[in-house]
Amino acid sequence: MPRTADFEVSGKVQGVFFRKCTKDEADSLGVCGWVRNTRKGTVEGVIQGTTDKINSMKHWLTKVGSPQSVIDSCTFTNEKNIDEVEFEGFTIKKTV
Repeated sequence: MPRTADFEVSGKVQGVFFRKCTKDEADSLGVCGWVRNTRKGTVEGVIQGTTDKINSMKHWLTKVGSPQSVIDSCTFTNEKNIDEVEFEGFTIKKTV
C-alpha cells in the first residue's frame, strides 16, 4: 500500500540546488510528489510511494540533501497510507 508524507526542510536549503537534487533523488527511487521553495527560506513538498521508498527519501531529506546544503531540521506531517499515488512523477513547483 502506498504512503504519503508532507515535508519541510530548514537550514541552508535555498540557492544550493536542493530542489533539483530532491527531484533527482525522488526520480531515482521512484518516489512521486513535488518540491518547492517557500518565502520563509525553507523547502517543502509531498512524497508518495511504497514504505521502503518513502523511508529512503526521508533519510535523504533529513541527512543527505544537495552537496552544498546544510540541513538544520526536516519535519514530516500528514504521514499515512493511501489507496493510490496522487501524482505522476516528481515535479518542482514555483515558490509560494
